[in-house]
Amino acid sequence: MTNLYDLIIIGAGPAGMTAAIYAARRKIKFLIISMDLGGQMGWSSDVENYPGIPDLAGIELVKKFDEHMKEYKIEVKSEEVLKLEKKARICVVKTRKKVYESKAIIIASGKSPRKLNVLGEEKYLGKGINYCATCDAPLQKGKTVVVVGSANSGLDACLFLSNYVKKIYLLDIAPKIVGEPYLRDKILKNKKISFIGSSKIKEVLGNKFVNGLKYEKDNKINTLKVDSVFVEIGLMNKSDFTNVRKNRWGEIMIFRSTITNEENYTNIPGIFAAGDCTDIPAKQIIAAAGEGCKAALASFDYINKWK
Repeated sequence: MTNLYDLIIIGAGPAGMTAAIYAARRKIKFLIISMDLGGQMGWSSDVENYPGIPDLAGIELVKKFDEHMKEYKIEVKSEEVLKLEKKARICVVKTRKKVYESKAIIIASGKSPRKLNVLGEEKYLGKGINYCATCDAPLQKGKTVVVVGSANSGLDACLFLSNYVKKIYLLDIAPKIVGEPYLRDKILKNKKISFIGSSKIKEVLGNKFVNGLKYEKDNKINTLKVDSVFVEIGLMNKSDFTNVRKNRWGEIMIFRSTITNEENYTNIPGIFAAGDCTDIPAKQIIAAAGEGCKAALASFDYINKWK
């Protein structure tokens, strides 16, 4: 079975990239598949709690992870995973391009942005509707934008965008900013940012590109003139391709092996999981990297016993 991999890693966020580095050092035959290098790590404006790197933009931290992978000549296959299943003892991964077989799998697929589901959102996707501030902020120089959602990701987006734009409206259905206090304080001190609470987006407006939106506040419909809309209302798990056991939020449930006492097992032998796609409560970059390490070590033990 010359085309059989020892390990396939699905996802290239901090969990997947860490697992890949460990796999390269173990000198096993492995593959990493992802449509998005860096994952959510690249969306953060400033990462201030990663040990050894006290203050760095998320996209720069992605570059450091990528540089580390390149030292081991690790390449990421940019393919969308459609299905993962277990056939006898073989794990089969189907993408839009190819079918791969492996002894073990690490699912580190992360999460995807939750959408507004309002009129105009799909129409203006890529034409003013954005889900990644760090990706698109440089294109907004001197413009007026709106960020929807005042949890940490929304506040992070506002702070990053403030380096480029003229004006930011922060809208949320909640009456007050719901993010962490240290981020909230930064928002309130920033003269470019205005918070509009108790508001619900009704429609995204535009011609060829976004030029405004309608929102409801106090039972009245208001119109706001903006050049872009940044949607920051939460994330959904990107694990629909697998039937491993999940909780009610769609997060992959991970277990401890009764034999090796290692974690990051799923309910299907040979399939492991790590990072934000799992039910681990701490959704942090450092936590995801640690989970990627643990999943890699657990998978190595499984692979060593594979015959």
